[in-house]
Amino acid sequence: MTSEDRPTTDQTNGSPADSSESPRATRNTPSKDHDDAGAGGRVRRVLAARESGLAAVLILVILFLVWRSPYFLTASNLTVVGRQIAMALLISIGMTFVIVSGQIDLSVGSVVALVSVLTGEFMVTLNLPPVVAVLLALLSGAVVGLVNGTIIAGSMIPSFIVTLGMLAVARGLSLGITGGQTISGFPQGFLTLGQGSALGVPIPVWIAAAAAVIAHVVLTRTAFGRHVYFLGSNEEAAVLSGIRVRRIKVAIFTIAATLAATEAVIETARLSVGQPAAGQGYELLAIGAVVIGGANLFGGEGSILGTVLGTALLGLIQDGLILLDISAYWQQVFSGAIIVIAVGLNMWRRQRQGRT
Repeated sequence: MTSEDRPTTDQTNGSPADSSESPRATRNTPSKDHDDAGAGGRVRRVLAARESGLAAVLILVILFLVWRSPYFLTASNLTVVGRQIAMALLISIGMTFVIVSGQIDLSVGSVVALVSVLTGEFMVTLNLPPVVAVLLALLSGAVVGLVNGTIIAGSMIPSFIVTLGMLAVARGLSLGITGGQTISGFPQGFLTLGQGSALGVPIPVWIAAAAAVIAHVVLTRTAFGRHVYFLGSNEEAAVLSGIRVRRIKVAIFTIAATLAATEAVIETARLSVGQPAAGQGYELLAIGAVVIGGANLFGGEGSILGTVLGTALLGLIQDGLILLDISAYWQQVFSGAIIVIAVGLNMWRRQRQGRT
């Protein structure tokens, strides 16, 4: 029996591939190696080029801010910027999983508000130990993601609609629980989580860096990560390959909500207050950061490194607008324009790839 005659095996689950449903499975087995070295190599080169270009833009922005503002390189400003970028990155990492899988999550901003409020309720109103209160708050956020993922995976309702509805539900719950009031009176030990530093680096930066490393390993070195990319590239093919698509969907939305909940806990500790108004517009900034980082809104493309660079770029631009004394109203205009331009470039790049 030659290599062409041997039955191929689906490498994602170890089961024989059905040649009637997967015509590529009947081709010569060496073609996979050729694809890995050819198409896979081209994809990696394209992603590396995008990340290198984004890193160059980031360096130019930093040089411009150093030139234009004497306050940019001060320790106080860098600490504030570091904390802001780190917290935004936590949400953006979760959004990377969602977008790479070909989905969208509009509820992460409201999850931040709900978890911020629940952290205050558990820790201040119920007087629970800080560790217990934080764990319950994170669990609450994860439950929101679990509900999102379960509905999306078990129905034909698009993720856009499901998470848009959850946006309203979570925001309404945060307002209803507190009556629209903020919650204060957190213990000092808890506040260190958002305001303290370790080895001269803000604690939120350490947390975000750890989350980024773990997420990168998961997406690039595990079967789950490969399935996420496969799902975003071709959901129908993923189903035919035996991938448990429903479980993947539930998992990615749970991951996104849990990371948003983590950001909410840190933000609450940083501001010393639980507030139902927290998280306004965070979902748009996260989507913008992921897309700027090179992810494809239609799924199948994206990287954690690109998300880190995209989040850092947006954070530095926002900080620069403040340092240059530009009105907060115009800051929103700039942020919105950057996101629209990033999405437009994404669409143009996709059309160009389709023609080639």
